[in-house]
Amino acid sequence: MTGRIHDLGYQRYVGTRRPPSTRWIVIMRHQIATAWKTWWRYKTAIALAVIVTFVFGGYMYFSSEAMSRLATLGGGGLLKWVDAALPQAIENYCRVAFYVTLTIGAGAIAGDVQTGAFTFYFARSVRPRDYVLGKLVGFATLVGAITIGGPLVLALIRLGVCDSWDEVVAHLSIVPEALAVGVLATLVYATVPLAFSALVPNRRTALALWAAYYLVFGAIAQRVGATSGGEYAMIDLLAAVRTVGYHLFGIAPARGWGSHWGQPVGAALVSIGIHSALAISIVWWRVTGAQKAGVGGAS
Repeated sequence: MTGRIHDLGYQRYVGTRRPPSTRWIVIMRHQIATAWKTWWRYKTAIALAVIVTFVFGGYMYFSSEAMSRLATLGGGGLLKWVDAALPQAIENYCRVAFYVTLTIGAGAIAGDVQTGAFTFYFARSVRPRDYVLGKLVGFATLVGAITIGGPLVLALIRLGVCDSWDEVVAHLSIVPEALAVGVLATLVYATVPLAFSALVPNRRTALALWAAYYLVFGAIAQRVGATSGGEYAMIDLLAAVRTVGYHLFGIAPARGWGSHWGQPVGAALVSIGIHSALAISIVWWRVTGAQKAGVGGAS
């Protein structure tokens, strides 16, 4: 039989043509949209963050005279809950962010490798920097909505319960302080889980490695720091973020966790910086290797 070619009505694409520099935005939007689809993933994290905000915001509003276990660095006196609620809430926002890393972050890149999505990405001329930037910014947006948004809301509540305009002016500094510690927490919880996700091609394995590093290795670091100096404890990511947060708000634990460490803020910042830089390097290295080994390839 003689072969026949039929006209299927092909039409040239006449839609908007976006420059290659915006390809990472597509990956970022896909990351956010995928996380929002199911209730048990990101929506649950948002609900938990709202609960934390209501609880500690209630402490600020109703407990103006109650004392906490945090002491001022200068005078050493106990703080009122209205001033201690925000720095103590940051730890709980970090715990919610850790939940987000378990449900979304630690399996993001490993899931793409496991399902063969890299072949799709790189066959369509997506560059490694587009993929890495899109994943990082997308996941940082999800984490930052909790670790930045939550503390900022509490900072505004703290200003709202002030009794006078002079008191508002005196406490204005808590807004940039809350923003700074929120950015540091976002940097940690958005980059390190993605590094573990890039290390192995299996989602469950990446999740297990990240959980073991954060929970087990972090607990070991804190135990070593309790006997050998607080600097070693800063290897634990939560301890590093919490130490910087306490220092920014000018307070220290009066007793309990970290009360005998002092304030190893320098070690905490170094730990956060090394963790984040190493994590981004690992993600870049693994994605670049996958792009070179895959089909197509973009320059």
